[in-house]
Amino acid sequence: MIQNQHNAMFDIIRLSLWGTGTCEADQATFEEMQQQTLTVLPASVLSRISMTPELRQQWKAAILYQVSANVNLQRAQAELPVTVPYVILKGTAAAQYYPEPKYRAMGDIDIMTRRADFESACKSLLDAGYTENTLETVTGVVRHRGFIKNQVEVEVHAYYARLNDPDKSRYLDDLILDNINETHLLPDPVNGLVILEHISQHMEDGLGLRQIIDWMMFVHRCLPDDKWPAFELMAKQTGLLKLAVATTRMCEMFLGLPRHPWCADADEALCRQLMDYVLSCGNFGRKKNVEDFTSEQALTVARSPRALLAMLQSRGLKNWQACRKYTFLRPFAWLYQAGRYVRRGLSRDRSISRVKAEYQSAQARNALFDALEVTQSSKGLAVYRQGKYSKNSWK
Repeated sequence: MIQNQHNAMFDIIRLSLWGTGTCEADQATFEEMQQQTLTVLPASVLSRISMTPELRQQWKAAILYQVSANVNLQRAQAELPVTVPYVILKGTAAAQYYPEPKYRAMGDIDIMTRRADFESACKSLLDAGYTENTLETVTGVVRHRGFIKNQVEVEVHAYYARLNDPDKSRYLDDLILDNINETHLLPDPVNGLVILEHISQHMEDGLGLRQIIDWMMFVHRCLPDDKWPAFELMAKQTGLLKLAVATTRMCEMFLGLPRHPWCADADEALCRQLMDYVLSCGNFGRKKNVEDFTSEQALTVARSPRALLAMLQSRGLKNWQACRKYTFLRPFAWLYQAGRYVRRGLSRDRSISRVKAEYQSAQARNALFDALEVTQSSKGLAVYRQGKYSKNSWK
């Protein structure tokens, strides 16, 4: 079990969030926390962690860098030039549940607007000097656009949910849209669903502990036992109930979350498999060798040829800069991405045993995803087109 190799990191997480225990760290622990985007988490307890003076200085420098980046992002968020109603997703919306929100590493700013306001929000950013740098479309419909200025990235979403079922996607997106208000923050139960679905969204990409801890802190702050029944109904409506229960029990087993009776019957073997998977990936798959991980991802969705094509198209749109400039190239993004994979495959020694290991890893991933009932590309994602949500079936 991979988790047995990470007890020092678990100790640091428990000390940082719950103030319990004593711990020590070495270079490998520091690097693991970097891979999980958790370097800044123990900032307030760093003096209580035993380590060499050299490592302590290195860790302090990493914390200062991340805190500075967080401050820059929070300033940009407070000064967003968007005047239409919107809501913050993830990021600071998840950090509010931490004992010290400033020590939750931030990446970018995600906002969601009402559909009628989407283009106005994007224009406001462009007018304020932001440059568009990403675009995600599905079946010709723009899901989100990304912008950057002064190293701060802002993603404007017209759609958020990425589930296999149209009704479940519509339910979650409508919950978000119906709760847009002047505070720019969602009510806690809806925010919890967003955090949980964020885990589901990134299972295939490579999930990290930062997303897991976001959920854990939400549970601790907002899901006492008497509030679970109401949230359970919402989790069922989105198909995220098994993920909620298993992830919560996993946090109890490894990260110090106090016990909750509503997850006591979770399959602990499945929880261990999930933790192994999280530890093997790192934040958004950064621990994986790029070539091996992309091969595993391709094999994961290869049980559906149309899903494989969709994955190639999605990655091609992200990686092929020319298609962002020349729209007529976008339908051919899958060819570009397939070529990238072929070139990378030919550039390394791909023995039969290596391909077999990648296939077995992909099969294990599929079994884990099936057991957790999380979103899977091979099962066809729900999409919005012609005024309604429908199933984009790739089987």
